[in-house]
Amino acid sequence: MPLKLLKCDESIPEREKHVYIKEKGEDTTQFLPSSNVETIPGSLSERGCSYCGAKLVIGGVLKDTIQLIHGPIGCAYDTWHTKRYPSDNGNFQLKYVWSSDMKESHVVFGGEKQLKKSIIEAFAEFPDIKRMIVYSTCATALIGDDIKAVVKSAEKELGDVDIFCVECPGFAGVSQSKGHHVLNIGWVNEKVGTFEPEITSDYTINVIGDYNIQGDTFVLEKYMEKMGVQIISHFTGNGTYDSLRGMHRAQLNVTNCARSAGYIANELKKRYGIPRLDVDTWGFDYAKEGLRKIGAFFGIEDRAEAVIAEEVAKYESKLAWYKERLTGKKVCIWTGGPRLWHWTKALEDDLGMRVVAMSSKFGHQEDFEKVIARGQEGTVYIDDSNELEFFEVLDMVKPDLILTGPRVGALVKKLHLPYVNGHGYHNGPYMGFEGAVNMARDMYNAINSPLMKLAALDVRDNENEASSEDKQDENNQSLKDKSEELKKDAEILSVEQVVAQTPSDQSFDANPNILAQEVSSPATQDATLTTEMETVISEHNNKLIDSEVQQSKSVDVTSTEPSAALSSSKVETQPLLPSADELLPNLNNNTEILSVEQVVAQTPSDQSFDANPNILAKELSSPATQDATLTTEMETVISEHNNKLIDSEVQQSKSVDVTSTEPSAALSSSKVETQPLLPSADELLPNLNNNTEILSVEQVVAQTPSDQSFDANPNILAKELSSPATQGATLTTEMETVISEYNKKLIDCEVQQSKSVDVTSTEPSALLSSSKVETQPLLPRAIELLSQWQQIGGSFSDFLKQLPEYLGKSLPEYQLPIICFAAIITGTFAVKLILAILDVINEVPQLQLGFELTGIGYATWFVFRYLLKASTRKELAAEIRSIQKEIVEGEDSEAK
Repeated sequence: MPLKLLKCDESIPEREKHVYIKEKGEDTTQFLPSSNVETIPGSLSERGCSYCGAKLVIGGVLKDTIQLIHGPIGCAYDTWHTKRYPSDNGNFQLKYVWSSDMKESHVVFGGEKQLKKSIIEAFAEFPDIKRMIVYSTCATALIGDDIKAVVKSAEKELGDVDIFCVECPGFAGVSQSKGHHVLNIGWVNEKVGTFEPEITSDYTINVIGDYNIQGDTFVLEKYMEKMGVQIISHFTGNGTYDSLRGMHRAQLNVTNCARSAGYIANELKKRYGIPRLDVDTWGFDYAKEGLRKIGAFFGIEDRAEAVIAEEVAKYESKLAWYKERLTGKKVCIWTGGPRLWHWTKALEDDLGMRVVAMSSKFGHQEDFEKVIARGQEGTVYIDDSNELEFFEVLDMVKPDLILTGPRVGALVKKLHLPYVNGHGYHNGPYMGFEGAVNMARDMYNAINSPLMKLAALDVRDNENEASSEDKQDENNQSLKDKSEELKKDAEILSVEQVVAQTPSDQSFDANPNILAQEVSSPATQDATLTTEMETVISEHNNKLIDSEVQQSKSVDVTSTEPSAALSSSKVETQPLLPSADELLPNLNNNTEILSVEQVVAQTPSDQSFDANPNILAKELSSPATQDATLTTEMETVISEHNNKLIDSEVQQSKSVDVTSTEPSAALSSSKVETQPLLPSADELLPNLNNNTEILSVEQVVAQTPSDQSFDANPNILAKELSSPATQGATLTTEMETVISEYNKKLIDCEVQQSKSVDVTSTEPSALLSSSKVETQPLLPRAIELLSQWQQIGGSFSDFLKQLPEYLGKSLPEYQLPIICFAAIITGTFAVKLILAILDVINEVPQLQLGFELTGIGYATWFVFRYLLKASTRKELAAEIRSIQKEIVEGEDSEAK
């Protein structure tokens, strides 16, 4: 069964339909992998979204157009400057990115105003640019922003601009291929045929599906110019907005990428009758074939052959050099869609390589038909592959190189496998004859890069020394076996002769460079290194590298400058920590040195050297000691005083309360007694008025309800004193005593409660916010809380009881305003309802037409019935007067 379920996909068996391994004698049409379908949940896809296919692949390549993304800023950033699409106008399209920068508020309230503002600002910032493409994204499509309506309004306001809308959010299709389709069809529907290009040649073409990656378009332009063929438009590499509007004037559509641009080629053929010619432009053989097809279409085969001959003579020998070194190398092609079948035969026929695995992110069934037909038996074909499948296939086919994009390339580099960026190229162009050589060069450099071999070495892994010795013995034996066959076209010294001429104090094994030295001697100047001698030298060089790596394993990996350890082959010359001598300052030794006694003697008498150890440094910097040099004794003194100073600082730091969040507050004052913890009792007592007469205690107690005790509720006294009956009373001595006792009792109660307060509170001043303690209860009593709710409930109950009576009294008084207000509300609602019904009716075409015809018919009848003749006009006037009289008399009768 050619469809294969990989081991990593056992949990999602549906992936079996997407993996195919070609076998001998099979009808490949029966076993095509499933493609262009939704990604299976659980599979980590490498696909791009539909918006990305429209903006990043096609529209964003135009060199004279503002690419405005209506959505969050991330949608603009992630599709900006990620591919190498150069242009001949200073790479305008690579330098800038435009976005409406949608925020959460725009998503909630709509982003159309933000879009229009962004359009106007973008044109204002680039006054020379008059063309724009606006893209919708997932966020703006979900909230329903009408970008076409906004664009029409902006075009009307600005006047001289042209804007194209691409309504293709990321979720519009299963892959970026949907974005290709939407932009292609939208452009041919709205823009093609709206501009007339200047025709300068009898032979005109549109180049479709070329995006000028690293200058591919420039290569094709050079070929067409030599053949005398005018390119009306590039879709879209190095292309302009207006040139794509004039695509209808070309005589031929040359389609290079059938997947991303085949849609528009088909539409141009149906609508304008322009033929479509598919070509391959990667590889020597394909480039020849493509130029010959174009030449044959226009009848200029001789021009095409002249271009082919010139390019082949220039690049064929270079390609042959790489073919000799790349033949037999295995390669995986993991790119988008068409490059699978563009590159397969080019790599195998032109360079002798073997394509062992292919993966497409957005290819369709016809793409897999082409690539499987061109591929060899045993090749693995995968649609919409995931990371685990990549790793399993790599282990299965063991390639020498992977052609893929940077996302997958980052994965394979971890396996120490070389890759070449098949999406953006490394050092393009890759198209045409020149491009074939560039691509071969990049693949050769990647496969033979020593960095990949070094990356595979783990310096933390301690290899067995015995195995190293065995490897050395094997190398020595191999050297002796091959030393007798070192002749090719000239006689050279044998290894034995070289070793014999080596000084006795140097061993060939210890110094492998002796071989190269002896070969370069006069006795061997005419000798030629054979392939075997090159192998011997390479092996000894590798041996030297292994020796360096073994030494580097002893390097402390915590070093901040690891490169220093490789500056010399002797590791011991690179100490990781500097010695104490290196840390001492280098002072001038050619001057007189002051002793410690002299320094101390120069110290002022009011300052002790022990009390102020900085005096030493101060004295040393004086003019008398500027030329002095620190002796060993002086260094000892400085060190002791520094240690003493550090100990003093540590002792001081121990007295600080480390648990305090504001330790500096503890040092703000040296007098602790100025920070009283609790206010005095006198400050808490209220100042009562003694100038008014009040009731005696007996009278107050007599007025107290029987269910309340004076002792149980001391607040009754204050309540009674505030009553009208006691407003003019004056506090007697007896009453003052009672009040004083109750105040003391209340204060004692407050003090008892305050003792339970956490003294660590960060806001003690809250206790002093009022001088009347009774107005600041610390804990409300349950009975007081209950009485508050009872009061609220009673008030509400009284309000409900009085509500009917209140309404009965107020309705007659305010009847007219209430009726007017209700009439206004009712009328407004009725008008709104009628308008809504009329809007719904107007949306039905048949009803709207019926109403219009009815209105026209009634108006015609009215004219013929009342307005054409004088008698009918008098009749109409009499009827109008009769109606007026009835209305007036009706009002008079009501008034009577």
